[in-house]
Amino acid sequence: MERSAILSRIQSILGDRSRPGLLDETQVFCIEDGEPILRGSWRPDWFEHDGHGNQRAFLFDPTMRWEFRQDGELRHFSAGTILWRPEPEGDRYCLFRRRRYPVGYYTIPAGHIEMGEEPQESALREAYEEVQLGVVSVEPLGGLQAPDGLEFHDRCRRGCDYHVWFAYLCQCVGEPRLSEEGDVLGWFTRQEIINDLKLNKATGTFFTQLFGEEPRTVRSK
Repeated sequence: MERSAILSRIQSILGDRSRPGLLDETQVFCIEDGEPILRGSWRPDWFEHDGHGNQRAFLFDPTMRWEFRQDGELRHFSAGTILWRPEPEGDRYCLFRRRRYPVGYYTIPAGHIEMGEEPQESALREAYEEVQLGVVSVEPLGGLQAPDGLEFHDRCRRGCDYHVWFAYLCQCVGEPRLSEEGDVLGWFTRQEIINDLKLNKATGTFFTQLFGEEPRTVRSK
């Protein structure tokens, strides 16, 4: 079944955008045929339906902001933090490697904005939930902090191909702790990020803006 037809069907069921009270519980639709997936048939990193499985599905959480674009595609809203700390040999940045889609790519702490949240509030919440670091300063990442965020093609495990992003540069203190989202966590130098790490799309976009140089390996979508 074509993606456009699946999204049109979901839009006819849920409407054009999220709103308080729209959903009583999370609803999940198969990314291959658009049929509902029962709760017992999916977990955060895998969705199964009618004999096939996928790392992605159309997942609608009651708390999450989303809307449909004019072309019928789904749009999510996300926020992230580039967490850094000064060290004698130069600044280092906190990233972790993902255990969920896209598996194996390094990322900054980031996630979907919830209804009623301001983007900065969402970014700091995600930073604490994913690595538990304390933030001592926050500033919008220059060039990417348009008033309404920056939209680009960026696939997530919740089925969406387009995200409106807000990104913040945050000096932090303490030692990070790995959450269930990742399997490797560390502090990395500019050169390590540019030359050695395999980055997801959003993280690569943000570090390109910060460094003025595109990292060598960035996921294309």
